[in-house]
Amino acid sequence: MEIREIQAIEGANIYSHRPIIRAIVDLQEWTERFSNELGDFSLRLVENLPTLADHYCSRGKLGGFLERLEEGTLIGHVIEHVTIDLLTQAGQTIKYGKTMASLDQPGWYEIIFNYEAKEGAVEAFKQAFSLVKTLLNQESFDVINAVNQIKKVMADYELGVSTQVIVDACQERGIPVDRLNEGSLLQLGYGRNQRRIQATITGATSSIGVDIACDKEMTKKLLNAGGVPVPWGYIVRTEEEVTQAFLAMKTPVVIKPLHGNQGKGVTLRLTSVSEVRSAFKVAQTYGDWVIIEEYIAGQHYRLVVVGERLIAAAKRVPAHVIGDGSLTIAELVAQTNTDPLRGDDHEKALTKIKIDPVVILTLAQKQLELSSVPKQGEVIYLRDSANLSTGGIACDVTDLVHPDNVDLAVYSAKLVGLDVAGIDLVIEDIESSYREKNGHIIEVNAAPGIRMHHFPSVGKAREVGKAIVEQVLPAGNGRIPIISITGTNGKTTTTRMINKMLTDQQLLVGMTSTDGIYINQKLWVKGDMTGPESARIILRHPDVQVAVLETARGGILRAGLGYEYADVAVITNVSNDHLGQYGIETLEDVAHVKSLVAEVVKPYSYVVLNADDPYVVTMARRTKGKVIFFSTEKDNFHVRKHLGLGGTAVFVRRGVILICQGCQSFRICSVKQIPVTWEGKAKHNIQNALAAVAAGWALGLSAVAIRNSLQDFSSDAEHNRGRLNLYELEGVRVFVDYGHNVAGIQEVAKTLKQFKGGSLVGCITVPGDRPDESVREVGRIAAQGFERLIIREDADLRGRKSGEIAQLLYDEAVQSGMNPNKIGVVLSEIEAFRKGLDSCVRGDIFVMFYENLEPIEAEIRLRLELQKVLTYESAQNGWVVGGEF
Repeated sequence: MEIREIQAIEGANIYSHRPIIRAIVDLQEWTERFSNELGDFSLRLVENLPTLADHYCSRGKLGGFLERLEEGTLIGHVIEHVTIDLLTQAGQTIKYGKTMASLDQPGWYEIIFNYEAKEGAVEAFKQAFSLVKTLLNQESFDVINAVNQIKKVMADYELGVSTQVIVDACQERGIPVDRLNEGSLLQLGYGRNQRRIQATITGATSSIGVDIACDKEMTKKLLNAGGVPVPWGYIVRTEEEVTQAFLAMKTPVVIKPLHGNQGKGVTLRLTSVSEVRSAFKVAQTYGDWVIIEEYIAGQHYRLVVVGERLIAAAKRVPAHVIGDGSLTIAELVAQTNTDPLRGDDHEKALTKIKIDPVVILTLAQKQLELSSVPKQGEVIYLRDSANLSTGGIACDVTDLVHPDNVDLAVYSAKLVGLDVAGIDLVIEDIESSYREKNGHIIEVNAAPGIRMHHFPSVGKAREVGKAIVEQVLPAGNGRIPIISITGTNGKTTTTRMINKMLTDQQLLVGMTSTDGIYINQKLWVKGDMTGPESARIILRHPDVQVAVLETARGGILRAGLGYEYADVAVITNVSNDHLGQYGIETLEDVAHVKSLVAEVVKPYSYVVLNADDPYVVTMARRTKGKVIFFSTEKDNFHVRKHLGLGGTAVFVRRGVILICQGCQSFRICSVKQIPVTWEGKAKHNIQNALAAVAAGWALGLSAVAIRNSLQDFSSDAEHNRGRLNLYELEGVRVFVDYGHNVAGIQEVAKTLKQFKGGSLVGCITVPGDRPDESVREVGRIAAQGFERLIIREDADLRGRKSGEIAQLLYDEAVQSGMNPNKIGVVLSEIEAFRKGLDSCVRGDIFVMFYENLEPIEAEIRLRLELQKVLTYESAQNGWVVGGEF
């Protein structure tokens, strides 16, 4: 057996509103093999994973999964539970899992489970698959190693503590967070309201300030010039230079890298040439240039300044061990590092103590070695620098800081030019003024770590992450309004209508649709952009004020939603299309997919539902948002009931669109005043207009604003390209439309039958991935709706043989009563368009249902130009175009 696919779906999806992993396995020889038929497999599985006894499974009780194992369950189901168990052992909380057999591929199983850490979850599935496969092959498996590997992967990708507390603070305020890379670069908020942050560097942090802070000598010069007490010293590059400087200074010194951080390569309180030379060599491992400066006696404090406020202060205690009279220093370090609060890097509250040359040198200064055995209770400091990154601990002293020291810290951050800074102050007593106790600023740090303040070993935790978020986003939640539109038909037109309403309000709108991503009415990315990644492009754009997102079924099924929740969700309708794909076999399945848009909302969101569609009406029970119904039917039952309960609805009465809230009503306009309805003939566009009206009302637009926008929205290439666009070519009215399913083609035919003229001719096809019955149904509807047909095929046959779709359509049209002489078959799209148009006479109406719009538009432009030339020449020569001369 083998893994065919592993996919992480990070947004809400049809399986769960939480992120999930979707994996597909091919069980091959283990297909339809049950656990109770595999000898001692179940016994060995439980021996390896005794915690499987805690799994409820579908039985809803402890031991439920063991019962299933004993009775007999399929291997795909076993892999699901093994994955969940390994993830649980690795520290994730998994609340959902599901296994389904593929309807298309015998032996293939789809395994779904939610996760907390994506990369760890993927690794867990691989380990679970390997475990089950190994046991099936009668081999042994190292579970401990597998769990450790999962933990390692999780640690490699998880956010550091400082970044995580910022994310937590955002979640408290409802600020959406988008992780932009595998590191700590985050986007807080959406669109124009977004801010970026990386660790504790904000988008407003001065790059010059960061450069200054990274250059310790430059920092000292600026601080000294500003009257801030700093240790004096030199920059050196050779052992000779550092020796000369030490001898000239005649004081204990500190050696550190010029461009170092996190206390790495720092050695304090050096009093001899040999110590200075050794420390210099250590510092040079982090860069050629090294600082030698006077050693300032006192306690080491870290003060965090955000904006112009001191948020937290901590006394930093260097890495140390406490003797027990029997263990060596090396053994005591190893014992200390077993503390579960200590991690290898910044992933936990504390960092493991690392034995490096600085530790060896510091111990040598005390005439100690790693093999030395400290006395009971004796404290051995392993280094003099007190960074958490090198194994130190912190004690909160925020409430004890003298006001002068607060002013000094804030002033130092401003001198360097940092909005968030970690100020390292050495002073005997933080409660006394630096002026009285010889306090010195020894460093100003950009991107300060804040875990010591959130998780001090002693004292009160301080909400530095929250303060940073407040600095970045002082008010609000950083969101922009999100309008999500889905449905089988009408999505694009409704999306474009809403886009126009908002654009007319001078808002910069980001829109996704079937023909591309648009920013402020300009095409940004071309193509079908109705999936989650397109939504994310809009939400990441720094200028967008409102997001209007056409949200298609395919994107939902493949990768879930690309946003956290919608402020306004619109479901236009549910009808027969795309059946037989992604396990969607019935209209109930289609409705289930579409309803996700209505479900993923907040109680204060609005959900616009088509009251004329029974599948859409039921979604009112599945949403927690405020429902607005729309209807073209007279006295729709659901609308009347909803209004009776004080709800809101949009409907047509005597040809006028009304918005009603309880007993109040607001007039929009006559449906005939909206150009896209073709004087009320296009019922489907009346429905689309009602949905757009409801969305506009939900967004707070006035009736006048809605009316003005809709009355200026036409079925032309400017406003609604490719949707019932009309062209006049030599007396033939040519309509271009994207209808590609039964409902779409039927509505266009119904609309155009109301136009006076000659024959109604349709050029039709169906995408090749539709079931045969869906293809035949289009043939039947087309035969009933048109007087003549041109049958073509898409360039992308989607797995069909050339001519196969056309033959199905032809046979069904003939069987439905259409004269074969009135049916033409031309497989090429552009050739079908040409033949269909050329077969028409003056007064006919020709409808082109297209796959690729641009070639059709190019042919129309060519013919219009030719028509202009002929008209001009006839006028010059006195000819009558189309007549005798």
